[in-house]
This record gives sequence, C-alpha cells and structure tokens, in this order.
Amino acid sequence: MDKKSLNIPNLLSLLRIILIPAFISTYLTAQTQSDYSLAASILLFSGLTDLVDGFIARRFDMVTPLGKVLDPLADKLTQASVCVCLAIRHPHLAILLIIFIVKEVLIFCGGVHLYKKQSRIVTAEWFGKMYTAVFFIVMVGIVLLPQLSEKTLFWILGLFLILTVFVFYRYLREFMRLTKNKNNG
Repeated sequence: MDKKSLNIPNLLSLLRIILIPAFISTYLTAQTQSDYSLAASILLFSGLTDLVDGFIARRFDMVTPLGKVLDPLADKLTQASVCVCLAIRHPHLAILLIIFIVKEVLIFCGGVHLYKKQSRIVTAEWFGKMYTAVFFIVMVGIVLLPQLSEKTLFWILGLFLILTVFVFYRYLREFMRLTKNKNNG
C-alpha cells in the first residue's frame, strides 16, 4: 500500500470495518436501553464516517483505487452485519437479510461483468447513495428503539424493502444501459 492510499478517507473506511465487530458484540449482547443506545451510536458514527470520507475524498481530490474498493466494501459489510444481527434478534425479519443478499450478489455480479467489459470500476449512483443514507437512518432507529412493536417494525422494514427493490431496479436499468452502450459502441 503506497502513501497516497493511506489518506483520511481510506482510514475512515478502515475504521468503519473495525467498528463492525464492536457493533455486533454490543447489539447482540444488549439488555438495557443504554446498551442499545451504545450500539445505535456505533452504527450512527459508522454512517457519519461514510458521509465524511466520501466528501473529503471528492472535495480534496483524495479518490484512490483502494478507496473505490474499500468504501463500498465497508458499506456492504456494515449493512450485511446489521441485517444478520436483526435476523438473529427478530428471526421473522430474515427476509430482510435474504433480499439484501440477493440484491448485493446480483449488483456485484453485474459490476464484475461491466468491469471485465469496460476495464473500470463502476461507481455508486445517486440512488445507491440515498439507499445507504436511508439504511443507516432506519437501522439506527430500529437498534435504538428495541421496544418497537413487531407490527411497527414490520411496516418500517416493509417500506425499506420497497426502497431496496427500487434501488435494485435502478441498478438493473443502469446495467442494461451500460451493457447496451458497450455492445453498440
């Protein structure tokens, strides 16, 4: 790893990855509101560092090839960890985990396909960034408020799943557009 890759945005992405075990341990062993608040704070801090690292990277021209991999990796690992933890605490919400996994695997496969054809990394679109922001807001709220009724939790996650399907659809459209343009170009 060169000195340019060890910049603030990439270090923040590494910090987000390091925070994952802290969140998992705190959330899965939480018994008091204070424990849940700490888990939610870890998740909130992780989400805020995601915003900050992207801003710094773009604003101060610190975008690196490592950062283009590390940032989305930190996002996906964090999101997967939260989904797994929610499925453990609320087994009937395992559908969230299944849909998340299917969406991410398909988007990853599409990205690999485009990378092989175009020799470049495809960056996140506005709807992917919006999804990540909403994900953190919704999940911090769910973690912070363990007393939410199952019905309320179901409705919140149902609306979130609609957003997940929308984002997947948008990525699918973008994939088709890029594939068509490459084949016609």
